[in-house]
Amino acid sequence: MKSFKQFLSESINIAGDFNGNLYMNNSQPEDSSESFFADIVWEGRLYRMEVEGEMMTKNQLGEQLQDEYPGAIVHNIYPATSSNLRIKKTQRYQPERLSWTD
Repeated sequence: MKSFKQFLSESINIAGDFNGNLYMNNSQPEDSSESFFADIVWEGRLYRMEVEGEMMTKNQLGEQLQDEYPGAIVHNIYPATSSNLRIKKTQRYQPERLSWTD
């Protein structure tokens, strides 16, 4: 059994990804590819794209998209998450009525 001093002297590396996975001591699989979502405005229409690869900033992604989507503007970037979240009820606030409606 390890002594308390030995336990404290060990170093542990903890890393994670945007999919909710945690990896200890570089146990991350090498072939895993990250993906993220981006809201793009192109030709007056709003698109949500799933992009595979390393997550970028808005400016970096906007520059990369200009070849295929000239004039595209990146509004938001979201990490891809898989969630067991279940939404039961959604309401919208109406300021003219000062109330919430379905």
